[in-house]
Amino acid sequence: MNDKFKGFCLNGTERFNPGASIAVERNASIVERDTPEPGEGEILARTLYTSICGSDVSACMGKPNFDWIQRPRIIGHETCAEVVKLHPDYRGNLKPGDRFVPVAQLGCRKDDCPGCRAGKWNLCPDKTILGYHRDGAFGQMMTLEADRALPLAKGLEPWFGAIVEPLSVAVNAVYSKCSIKPGMNVLVTGCGIMGLMAAELARASGAEVAITGIDLDKGFRLKAAKERGFAAIVVSETKPLLAQLSKGVRSSTGATFGEKGKVDLLIECSGIPQALAEAIYAVKPEHDVCIIATYPHAAELDVTHITRQSLNLKGVMGSSKDNFLVAMELLRRNVFPAKHYMDIYGFSHIEQAFRDSIRARNVKAVIKMD
Repeated sequence: MNDKFKGFCLNGTERFNPGASIAVERNASIVERDTPEPGEGEILARTLYTSICGSDVSACMGKPNFDWIQRPRIIGHETCAEVVKLHPDYRGNLKPGDRFVPVAQLGCRKDDCPGCRAGKWNLCPDKTILGYHRDGAFGQMMTLEADRALPLAKGLEPWFGAIVEPLSVAVNAVYSKCSIKPGMNVLVTGCGIMGLMAAELARASGAEVAITGIDLDKGFRLKAAKERGFAAIVVSETKPLLAQLSKGVRSSTGATFGEKGKVDLLIECSGIPQALAEAIYAVKPEHDVCIIATYPHAAELDVTHITRQSLNLKGVMGSSKDNFLVAMELLRRNVFPAKHYMDIYGFSHIEQAFRDSIRARNVKAVIKMD
């Protein structure tokens, strides 16, 4: 085993505007660390493939909703890894060489915690997030709690394991929060990987789906969506979403999407407060707005409109072990066509992968970690 490993480390909190890839050089660096020993209840693992989350990009760009991360920190939580060493007191089923996917959010696991008692660590107020509360998967080696490790499903290649975590969040949103029926018109705002995953799962549930993006997204992310047959809507100050819906957006079948500018369900994945503020007007009365994104500052919502239209706002925070298992099965069955959306980089190009992600010049960056 090498005594040293390299990792992509978050250092600074300087603020940058969307698309400013200089954030990578200013707020992060490649570091070399000593390989640690696993503590009690922990394993030492070699990361195989790790993908860049939108939260990783936001933290790298210094968005204030990620100021709570202590620096320096090797980030990364969407990964497939291989067990290298177990703590001598470990008595579980893992063994060296096993490939696994870690659950990103680990709860306190106390009996008096409602979230943990329900098996939903993502709802624990004292949860710890891999890569944010402790060094994570953009290190070529990492230690982590053995309780996080879920065996990689048989038949899945390790690069698919790197997108199980984000897909599990989409699983939680679409299957737990959204009652989608065949023929519904579902609008997804934001065409990052979370929006694209939500769009794919919504369509697999029988919905007609449109997805939005901005000019920056046209070259890669909206292009990927159009290639998959989704109606792609480019929004801007001169072409606001509501005006386009009212004028009439065509679905993949050529029919008008929505009814009088209103849709059955909206899934908000953009993380832009104004997008959420506008989106509530695009939903039919007594229908749902499902919010997966987090935001750099508070969104101002017309609560009177929400009341008068009897809208249901549903938030989604992360995912549970059960969601991970469903996500792996969806990948195994190709319900989510992962290869269409993945862009694989070598570790030596990880900084470029982050720059490309910031500039929306890829769809989902996955790093081969050796």
